[in-house]
Amino acid sequence: MATSKTDYAVPTGEFIAEWLDDNDMTRAELARRTGVSRKHITVVIAGAPVTPDFATKLDLVTHVPAARWLALEAQYRSDIERLGLEHALAADTDLLERFKASIKYLRDNGVILGDRRKPGHLMVQLMSFFDIGSADALVPANLMPQASFLKSQALDAETASLATWLRLAHLSAQEEPVTVPFDAAALEAALPEIRAMSRSFRDAPEAFAGRLAEVGVQVVVQPEITGCRAYGATFWDDGRPVIVLSVRGKNDGVLWFTLFHEICHVLRHPHTLFVEDHNMANPAEVARENEANDFAAEWLIPSSARDELYAIKSKAGVVDFAQRNGVSPGVVMHHLHHFEKWAYQNGQDLYVKLVITDD
Repeated sequence: MATSKTDYAVPTGEFIAEWLDDNDMTRAELARRTGVSRKHITVVIAGAPVTPDFATKLDLVTHVPAARWLALEAQYRSDIERLGLEHALAADTDLLERFKASIKYLRDNGVILGDRRKPGHLMVQLMSFFDIGSADALVPANLMPQASFLKSQALDAETASLATWLRLAHLSAQEEPVTVPFDAAALEAALPEIRAMSRSFRDAPEAFAGRLAEVGVQVVVQPEITGCRAYGATFWDDGRPVIVLSVRGKNDGVLWFTLFHEICHVLRHPHTLFVEDHNMANPAEVARENEANDFAAEWLIPSSARDELYAIKSKAGVVDFAQRNGVSPGVVMHHLHHFEKWAYQNGQDLYVKLVITDD
């Protein structure tokens, strides 16, 4: 009897994602039940191999035999080999070079395996990570479909890193999505409370994200990838806004300015992808970015208080001003540095320094 052969390969992670949907379970819950990190679930769904150890854990939770999960994994790898994808893709060294920084980051964090000695293998994993069926589809229009800020649709190294950063943020947002419907009026009403959280940020660094979740806004902290040069971004997923923070500036002042910048995009420019501090493609994009900058500056340090602020000459004065105006000293210092009222080296010790890691 003849056997049919497909002309595509299905990663095992897609079957896991399908099981989660069918059983109304989040990725975070699967991570808890299998005793692995949420990041591990994310990377497996994104195409990382299912190991025998993880297959056994899946068996206990899903009641789908470990042998079945391993058979699906073997079938996927066999299909890739049969289709000759790895051999065909190995020749596209230019594409791998453009994704060089991304591949290093993804390898360091266990999302993909292997190295340049097996370039075709890396390309297949990269395509699986992006849910792309061919190397020709690894272009900005597919990787960032709403990225109107791009001046060119050519895939250079910077664009590749940016696309990878956004993809990781999207996968993280899906690990345990916010279920509260987005409420713009409630978000606006919560802004004074969120602003005040800058003062307690050192002791409660996740409080602002929890408050935003209550009004339907998801916050993802995604470390920057070399070359992407993004402080923050906003995109929409299933009708809810997702704010991404890279903590590129490594201090609380930059974080709070970026957060309020992105909140402006959520409120005033909905259902569009924005990436802060990237070259804009047209005057309308520039105008929206300027509006978001003005929004953040006004909310954090109102213009009515700036004459007093600009007259301050000491760090003690900054601390006093911050306390009286209900924000952190870091927020005040960022304003003074950003608008070049103080030399950058002055007041650095007033910031809360930030360090984030992938777990």
